[in-house]
Amino acid sequence: MRAFWASQQWTVIGFLVVTTLIEVSNWFVLRRLEEFTALPRVPRVSVLVPARNEARVIERCVASLLDQDYPDFDVLVLDDGSTDGTGEILHRLASADQRLLVLEGRPLPAGWIGKHWACQQLLEKADGEYVLYVDADTWHHPSAVRNGVARMLTGQLDLLSAIPREVVGTFGELLTVPMPVWSFFALLPMWLAFHTEMPVLASAIGQYMMFRTTSLRQVGGYERVRSNAVDDLSLARLIKASRMRWRLADGTNRVSCRMYGGLQESVRGFSKNLYAVFYHSPLLLTFVWLIVLMVYSAPIVVLAAAALGYAIPLQGIVTALGAVALSILQWGIIAVRFRFSWALSVTWIVGQPICVFIAFWSMIQSLTRHTSWKDRVINSSQRPQ
Repeated sequence: MRAFWASQQWTVIGFLVVTTLIEVSNWFVLRRLEEFTALPRVPRVSVLVPARNEARVIERCVASLLDQDYPDFDVLVLDDGSTDGTGEILHRLASADQRLLVLEGRPLPAGWIGKHWACQQLLEKADGEYVLYVDADTWHHPSAVRNGVARMLTGQLDLLSAIPREVVGTFGELLTVPMPVWSFFALLPMWLAFHTEMPVLASAIGQYMMFRTTSLRQVGGYERVRSNAVDDLSLARLIKASRMRWRLADGTNRVSCRMYGGLQESVRGFSKNLYAVFYHSPLLLTFVWLIVLMVYSAPIVVLAAAALGYAIPLQGIVTALGAVALSILQWGIIAVRFRFSWALSVTWIVGQPICVFIAFWSMIQSLTRHTSWKDRVINSSQRPQ
């Protein structure tokens, strides 16, 4: 233990210092969506919602979209073979508001992931200058569309993606749901991503993605990523690789989402596509997540060993305390900025090992072709762009 920690302590401290500095930088670089209000013109927006067995949440989502204060928009929802009453709810809402169009999904072609096929069908029917994709489990402030369009016009953007407020209702969700937010905020230096031409630095989150419609079609739409489990990430990189403009925004005051209901559902949900983020590479996934495990768990192990009476050098104890303090600061920043519970500043102690498990479970499921979601097997054959 002493030899291991002595050889790794500065790697751990260095990683935590760098990622904490990235967070501090991103705090100032990442603009809040509500900052943008000016509308020099009012382009038409088509809000697109793919829905499969979403009876529990679809009415809240659609009602919040129809309540937008933007002057010119419509809402298109595709019912993708739902069997839980989603279609009936949608048709009832559509009968009361002509801005809502309900589409019936066509059969899933070979080689497509179900949600991507739904998104492509919605794109084919959209007539807006901009299209806004949102997930069925989101709900929106009345100015969410207006602020998005204002940001698109201000920056002459081809893609805007907003990080929502990820609502957690259980302790298990608090352990897992902040993981993608951490990856955006602590690992992606946004100033560098926004001002360089490297597509690998582009990113997006599918819960809120607004495209210039011609730009999305120009890069191939969802057909281009039809079997890619991380479509949002890949589309962002296609946009950037095509020399188009994109931005991330902090949408926590405009968009909310409860991704999963409990720890078990979170594990299933994240494991369906996390392996694809790492280019379907067992070596890359193993390398990255073992580093994460070392950085966030090794200091805890060292302090636990010292508390149990093992002879840990004073320098090892001091650096382990420093690493834990940096981790608390880092996760505390995320809790404050993205409206998580303050408990996140310490729950990472349990959450990070669980996320490491999810990563390896995602790899195992993908390699054994057992990945599924909403009664469909996911065969992700494409790698991120």
